[in-house]
Amino acid sequence: MCISLIIISITATFAITMVVSKQIYSSIISNISQRSENHEAVEEISRIISSHYFGSVDDTANMNASLAEGYVNGLDVGINRYLTAAEYADYNAKLEGGVKGIGVETFFKAQTNQLIVTHVYENSPAEKAGLQKNDIITAINNETVHITNYSVLEQMLYGSMLSSVQVEYERNGETKVVEPMLGFSIPGVIARLEGNVGYVKINGFYKNTASEFKEAVEKLIDEGATAVVFDVRNTDDGSIEYAAQVIDVIVPTGTIATAKGKDGSTYKGNAVFTSENSSISGVNFAVLINKKTAGPAELFACIMRDVARAQLVGSDTAGIGTMQELFTLEDGGAVLLTVALIEPVGGEAAIYNDIGLKPTIPVDLSVEDTANLEILTPAQDAQLAAALNMLAGY
Repeated sequence: MCISLIIISITATFAITMVVSKQIYSSIISNISQRSENHEAVEEISRIISSHYFGSVDDTANMNASLAEGYVNGLDVGINRYLTAAEYADYNAKLEGGVKGIGVETFFKAQTNQLIVTHVYENSPAEKAGLQKNDIITAINNETVHITNYSVLEQMLYGSMLSSVQVEYERNGETKVVEPMLGFSIPGVIARLEGNVGYVKINGFYKNTASEFKEAVEKLIDEGATAVVFDVRNTDDGSIEYAAQVIDVIVPTGTIATAKGKDGSTYKGNAVFTSENSSISGVNFAVLINKKTAGPAELFACIMRDVARAQLVGSDTAGIGTMQELFTLEDGGAVLLTVALIEPVGGEAAIYNDIGLKPTIPVDLSVEDTANLEILTPAQDAQLAAALNMLAGY
């Protein structure tokens, strides 16, 4: 009997091992086959180019970068980007120090073909040069601004190099030319008082955003604000880590969110974001959201709704509830890769990935107002007006 049991046990173990081994083998072969097909496709294209392409194929660095970019762009979950060495340096500098430039915010109004100054930061080179809100920038570095080049020219107003940029602008029919310096650290938030309600626009979630956010909110409360509207419409920049630091300013001690890897466990065993230093209390909040509210801005809106009891005003958000991580490459570039799903406090019911956050107070803007959001006055902005009216009674 003992011998029979041993034989049965060995047989069962052998059978199970064979099944598992077959599954593993099939998986490996499948992956090898897939990789082989990918390589064969690239080699086939390479042969065709070598034989028939009219131009030169000597720029292998550029071709490799294009291949890498295409590979990463083909991923279909979350936000994924290939960064060249220069792009990686710019990305890191932006995360660590925020945006730098001459100190203006601008918006291109397609209907009138105008690049309009929407905000000039205090003590910035732009302010010292005389630029003001509603000035119309007509040329940058002697190149006239129009609909086909404005996005390229607009980027010349940003950068950390201590050099000047020539800006031609119009105000009340008069044209002037100034040359403000680049390198000014642009705050991640814009704040002002609207009656007894504070307004804080968050442009991105960078390393310095939390301290700027805290200072702005506390200043508004000192000036008499009894409630605050946070505007994260059209905001998708920054990181989950820095968004959690901003949230920490508002919500009480506790877990904010957990990043879960593809196996369902906490990513790398320690991706839990918590609040420990809340210092703002006794104030009512609202958060403005729209379809371009994405990533870290969605986490901010979600926690403000579920923990700080803020009303979400506007329209559905983008639904990007994932976390990204940077992986450096040997050539100095990097890959920004989606590595985890964000689970906000509240569990599965609070997950917004692929779904988006729905406003507690839906307010839609017209197509024209949505396109011109940055230049609307508070009275013209139906979403902001709704939030201000709701909070004004507190």
